[in-house]
Order: sequence, then structure tokens, then C-alpha cells
Amino acid sequence: MLTSRQKLILKAIIEQYVKDAQPVGSKSLTSMPYLNFSSATLRYDMAQLEELGFLEKTHTSSGRVPSEMGYRYYVEHLVTRDYDVQEQFPLIDEVFLKNTIAREAAVEQAIHLLSELTNYTALAIGPSSNQNLIKKIDFIPLSEQDAVVLIVTDQGHVQHQNIRIPELTNINDVKEVIKTLDDLLRNRKISEASSVLEAEFAKTEIESFMEYQAQLIQSFIHAFSKFAQDNFYLSGVTNVFEQPEFHNVRHIKNFVDMLDRRELVKLIGDHEGLSIKFGSDLQLIPMDNCTIISVPYRVNDYEHGTIAVVGPTRMEYNKVIPLLEYIASNLGKLYKK
Repeated sequence: MLTSRQKLILKAIIEQYVKDAQPVGSKSLTSMPYLNFSSATLRYDMAQLEELGFLEKTHTSSGRVPSEMGYRYYVEHLVTRDYDVQEQFPLIDEVFLKNTIAREAAVEQAIHLLSELTNYTALAIGPSSNQNLIKKIDFIPLSEQDAVVLIVTDQGHVQHQNIRIPELTNINDVKEVIKTLDDLLRNRKISEASSVLEAEFAKTEIESFMEYQAQLIQSFIHAFSKFAQDNFYLSGVTNVFEQPEFHNVRHIKNFVDMLDRRELVKLIGDHEGLSIKFGSDLQLIPMDNCTIISVPYRVNDYEHGTIAVVGPTRMEYNKVIPLLEYIASNLGKLYKK
């Protein structure tokens, strides 16, 4: 159990180290107005915090730096939101008030702005449409050989699939196939559509209309799989490379590998609230000195999304957290429009 003084000292050391990435000594702490203690007292408590595992001593300086345990205690008990960050909220509001841009563009711009405001890597995972019901499958001819099939869900989400009509194929036959699919799949969940199409009775129904039914079914399966995939937005990938923790080539490679495999989708928090994961929590890909902060947003009981920031453990938590929470609240409203 830390004393009140030790909590103040730990908080001061972490927030000072976040600013300049330099080990913090007792001398620099004495200049802080809320640490009106003697150097001897500060040194004693710093030694105690080190012994308890909250601080670490560097080899190149008499100062100390926070350990992962220290950061974890800080975010769980000591961090306070920096309300000065509200001055940046109008920039975020502007993105969401632009009614002329599509929802996807708004998400993309918001993530880009978040990466610029924090100078870290930002990402969002949009809600999957997996549990939506199919309300309509429509067919729109574009030419004698080309057409677009539109799949509309009960939540208003639309997916399109371009199809090629073979020569000598009657377009009315194609329309009949689409109508059959519409009857077959209406009011079924997106998650069920592919298995229904692959079922033998579905292939049999369609087979009587045309010879290329197998290719047509595969094109629909592809369209439904796109519905089921998480929408993934990423911005500021190289921002973290400006941080001293990421000057190590191995760290850069691990970080890039993690993004390439989209392991971040597995590593971010769940739908229950603010989540902060440190290096030791990232077991799939060991990432020393890396932290992922994520906040969920809710569209409805079935659809959820997540917004997150990835950066060094030496992160400005007091600024990043309120920015994440504010953007997440706006994303939830955006999807409900």
C-alpha cells in the first residue's frame, strides 16, 4: 500500500518522464510546488518505490524511470483527465458535422485527426454487419454484359457486387436467379447467408436457370463475407517511430508485423469500457515499451466498434484517454444516424 506522498511522487515522476523521456532525479522533483519535501525524503521514497517495483534505476543516470508496474498503478489509480484537451474537441466536432461526407469517410478522418493530435498510431474497428437481416437483393443492369447486385440489410447497410453476364445469356434469366436468391435469403442473418447458398437445395434451385450458377453463388458468398468482416481504419503508422522507444530495429519490425497481420484486432479491449494493455499483456507479439488504449462504442445490442491508440508506454494518458472517449461517443452517434 503506497502512502499519499509516495503516490504524489510516483505520479510526478511518470508525468515528468512522459514529457522528456529522461530519468527523473530527486533534484528535479524539489522544483514541483506540490512536492514540498526535502531531497532526502524524496530520495528515500524513490528508493522505496524502486524496491516495491514501481520504479527502475537506469545505468546511465542516478534518476529513475517508471516500470510497467508503475505505469499500471498510475493508470488505475492516479491518472487524471487533462480537461485542457477539450480545446481540441471543436476540431473533432467539425469532422462529424460534415454531413456531405459518407460515414466511412468521417471515421477515417476522425482516426487521422486522432493520430495527429496524439502523435501516436490510431485505429478504429467499425461494427460488423454479421447479425443484420437481409431485407432485399436487387439487380441493376449496367450494360448487356455487366450488372450490379445490391444487398440491403434491415439496418440500412448496403453491399454491392459486380457481376459479369456471359454472352448468349438471357438477362431475364439472371433477373430470375436474383429473384430466387431474394426469396431464399430475405430476413435471414448475414452470418447464415453463405451456408444457405452453399447448401445443396439452394444450388439445385438456381441450377435450372443457367449454367454459371456456381460462379454466381461464389460472387454472393464473397459479398456476404465482406459484410461480416470488421471495418478496419488505421492512421499514423509511422508516428511511433519518432519516439525513442521505437528506435530499436527489432521494435519497429515487431510493430510493423503486428499491423500487417492485424493482430491489433485481437489485442485491443472488449466492449465493456476503457481498456489499457501494456507490453506484458500483448502475448501474441511481445512488444516491450508498447501500450494499447482502447474505448468501445455501441451502435445497438448486436453491433459494436472500438477506437484505439497504440504508442509507447511513456504515453500522455491524461490527454489520450479523454480524446478517445470523446471520439468514441461521436462514432456511436454517427452510426445511429
